[in-house]
Amino acid sequence: MLKTMFRGALASAVMFISGIPFVCAAEKDNKEQPPTTAPMTVYENQLGEGWENWSWAKTELGLELSGSPRRPIRVEAEGWQALYLHHAPFATNGLRKLGFLIQGSTPDREVRVFMLSDGKPNGEGKVVKFSNTGWTKVEVPLVILASEDKVVDGIWLQNASEAVLPKFYVTEIKLD
Repeated sequence: MLKTMFRGALASAVMFISGIPFVCAAEKDNKEQPPTTAPMTVYENQLGEGWENWSWAKTELGLELSGSPRRPIRVEAEGWQALYLHHAPFATNGLRKLGFLIQGSTPDREVRVFMLSDGKPNGEGKVVKFSNTGWTKVEVPLVILASEDKVVDGIWLQNASEAVLPKFYVTEIKLD
């Protein structure tokens, strides 16, 4: 036992002298972990709690589609315009992906998806391709959006080109 205590003290002294931070196991276990954020609905037939439409593309929320229970957001985006959904800053701790359904009015289109911090895009975003042949389910890991375990305040689905993007529809936007 005395030998074990001596080794621990010696290791601590060596780490102290060489400038290496030393944290004992008991201290390490007692560190507070950031709280986990519960899964969050951003939009499903209407905006989720705390979310606002700050888009600079033309949008219509809660659009009724014939024969469908879904009430998506219709987006008409000129070059580089975006559907922009804003929220007061929140931590993404415990959240791992952004998911949504998207459908176009013409085939072979794409948007670039971003998460924002301080109103600015995190990273390069993720290009998402979609068509007009039905709903495309999209799930993008937050790590790809440079937003895992960060404080964020918005989501963009941005026209990825300077050309007009024919109308498209988005619904069931969730963070989990």
